Amino acid sequence: MPKRIGTGIALLADPTRREIVALLALHPRRPSTIAREIGRSRPATSRQLRLLAQAGLIHAIPAAFDGRATLYAINPVSHGRITAWLAGTDVGLVGRE
Repeated sequence: MPKRIGTGIALLADPTRREIVALLALHPRRPSTIAREIGRSRPATSRQLRLLAQAGLIHAIPAAFDGRATLYAINPVSHGRITAWLAGTDVGLVGRE
């Protein structure tokens, strides 16, 4: 398994990051929307997004409606690898209990 994906899987040990990944698995979202939906501050959410992006689990895409907004989405390359790994565990992508 590539080191980058291994790092990404380790990042999913955190329930907040799992919750973010689960939300993004549904559809791309803006950082402010993610922060509101998970009940975290924007700076705290931005830090988690940066970690997930650095690991290659998610990526930023410019929003089509105005060049200024950024959306985050699941990285399709790593998504399949992580899903395959999770299938063999009981971790899942559920959010906080």
